[in-house]
Formats: sequence, structure tokens, C-alpha cells
Amino acid sequence: MSDLGAPPPRPSTARLSMPPMAALEDLSRPRVLTVSFWCWLLGSLLGAVSVAVTATKMSAMRAEFARLASERDGEAAQSTIDSVAAASVLIVIGVGIVLALFGLLLAGAMRAGRGWARIFLSVVAVLVVAYVALVSSALTDPMLDTLRTPVTAGLLGYVALVVVAAVCMFLPGASAWFRRPKGN
Repeated sequence: MSDLGAPPPRPSTARLSMPPMAALEDLSRPRVLTVSFWCWLLGSLLGAVSVAVTATKMSAMRAEFARLASERDGEAAQSTIDSVAAASVLIVIGVGIVLALFGLLLAGAMRAGRGWARIFLSVVAVLVVAYVALVSSALTDPMLDTLRTPVTAGLLGYVALVVVAAVCMFLPGASAWFRRPKGN
């Protein structure tokens, strides 16, 4: 056997853009993700409360949606008008609850560092903005009477918290948290 000499030096990790794996394992949760988590939590709760308050006026909503449907199509059968009114109420109440639940459930996974949750929460954020825009324009004064202002304020607060939460998930400090190795 011939003597090949000393092995070459190991490459330095100083020039890498990502810290060594051992450093990533001990990485503490960035503050922006904590802010994002609490914004998702509070926003989802505020959205659920706004939907619950709206649900107290379900019969008034159904009557107003039926009136609007009959005005739009005077030749429609009463059963069709009732179906449209019921579907409209289901969209206002059901979609709001589903979005709030998704926000609550996915926020925990995002906080744990699951990158897929961050992507799904981004989709939920876009859907929340669209939902609030649709519902705010659809809920007229006869439906909610004196509750229109608090419900609208609650929905706008919901959107504001969700947008802040979504932005915080993608700030530079959060990226390393999602890249770190996950302990089982």
C-alpha cells in the first residue's frame, strides 16, 4: 500500500446560506410565527363569533334572501325561491364556520413548523378575504337590523387579523423554522 498522505480538509460551512443541521434543530420559534399563530387564533375566534351573531338572525336572512330571489326572477316557483334562500343562508353561516375552523386547526400545525400548513393557511386567508367581501355586501339592513355594524366590524377585524397572520408566516425570520428538521 502506498501512503497517500493526510486527507483533504473538510469544507467550511461558513459560506453556506443555511446554518448546519445541528443549529437548526435547536432553533427557537421565531416571534413572527408566534404573532401569526395568535392572530390566526384570535381572528378565527372573532370570525366564528361574528358568524354566530349573524346566525341569530337566520329567519330574517332567509326572508330577505327569498325576497331578493323573487325580485330577481318573478316567474320562479316558491320552492325554488325557498331553496335559493336556504342555500344563501347556508353559505353565509356554513362557510364562515368552516373557514374559522380551518384557521384554528391549521394554525397549530403551522406553529409546529409544518410547511404544508403554511400553504393551506395562505389559501384560507385568500378565501377569508373573499368570504368577508361577499358577506359584507350581501348582508343588508333588513337582515341584521341593529347588528349590522357589530357584525361588519367583527368581519373586518377578522380579515385584518388573518392578513397580518398570513404576512407574518412569510417574513424572513419564519423561513428557517419551516426548514429545520422535525423531531419525531
